[in-house]
Amino acid sequence: MKKTIIFFLILLCFSCVDHYKKYDDNLLVFKEMIENMNNYFQDPNQDFNLSKYYADSFVFHSYPAGNKKGQETKKSDYLDNLKNMKSMGYMLNVVHSIYLPGIKEKTYEVDGSVRVYYGAVLSVDTNMVEFSGYMTVNFTGHQISEIWEWADYGGVNNKIKEFNINVE
Repeated sequence: MKKTIIFFLILLCFSCVDHYKKYDDNLLVFKEMIENMNNYFQDPNQDFNLSKYYADSFVFHSYPAGNKKGQETKKSDYLDNLKNMKSMGYMLNVVHSIYLPGIKEKTYEVDGSVRVYYGAVLSVDTNMVEFSGYMTVNFTGHQISEIWEWADYGGVNNKIKEFNINVE
């Protein structure tokens, strides 16, 4: 009887641990990417080494006002936008995040994706805009394959325009 109970307890432990391993591995990749992105924007001598975190087929989905189906940005354009932000003097810093495991739509099982609620600061010179956002991040082979992000970029842009900075 004791052996049976111990067997089922061990089986239960292994099934729980394995269920979240993919999520835990992907979460580590995502946290490392955020740390490197923050370092890239804060250190003027930091090389751009973010490409390795994104799959070649990476797509970024955003939802600007008036575009309810969203708009897609491919990997090269997404990474070029980050480089352009830095070259224009912008500094992006993700200051806090809350992470949750993603689940399959029909079975509600953990699927390895990462859900992120975050707070960030975008600054130019001494002017800062704080904003929050939400992301769903999917992975393929421990690389980010897709991001769906909801954040008030229009509001951020309006605040930056208030600083009398020429923003494209």
